[in-house]
Amino acid sequence: MTALAKPPALLLDFDNTITSGDVLDLVIERYSPTDQWRRWETAWQNGRISTHECLSNQIAGLRLTLEELIRFTDDIVIDDAFGPLLSWAAENDIETSIVSDNFDCVIKAMLRRRGLPLVPIYANRLTFSDDGPRASFPFRDPSCDRCANCKAQHVRRFAGRTRVFVGDGLSDICPAKAADVVFAKDSLATYLESIGRTYRAFRSLADVLHTLQAKYGHVSYPASIAQSARR
Repeated sequence: MTALAKPPALLLDFDNTITSGDVLDLVIERYSPTDQWRRWETAWQNGRISTHECLSNQIAGLRLTLEELIRFTDDIVIDDAFGPLLSWAAENDIETSIVSDNFDCVIKAMLRRRGLPLVPIYANRLTFSDDGPRASFPFRDPSCDRCANCKAQHVRRFAGRTRVFVGDGLSDICPAKAADVVFAKDSLATYLESIGRTYRAFRSLADVLHTLQAKYGHVSYPASIAQSARR
């Protein structure tokens, strides 16, 4: 990184990118009283309904409390390299954000309970009452008819610097198109290949960390942070 260059901005998806597996899908499957959620999911995958409509209906059908939700996510694994990646980015003045179609209370609880630093989180929100959980979407973009939280808007905030996005799924298509450098796997990688969009394949965040270190410099990180992502 030259002295005059602005450091890049790093934006990461959460489910199946920072975590092992899709946290939100696991929660919906576990706490949905019927299989109706699968029909909403299929309709969304086929482009018949938006993410906003799909999630609103799926969440409204759940039967759980916030405490049950947090306890359930305690067994979900976070990528070992997430803590080291955050440490390296902070040492290099690389602003890091989490952008997700999951819910901020879930993400914050998972990071806090593992002793991981909280970076800015742009996600959907949940409220709980006697009638169960309700979803709200503070980052919904009226110009995007697909997403509940169109992550591209968060990518675009960092105009004037290299914008690095890391993701895996269909909800990551919009930010991948807006980013300058994309790390992709699974259905996002398949989609980008289909449109001829260049991306860097990754299997874990260790791949992302090593690639960024090679490009922007290597900074050692404290062993305590390296271990904090492990359970």
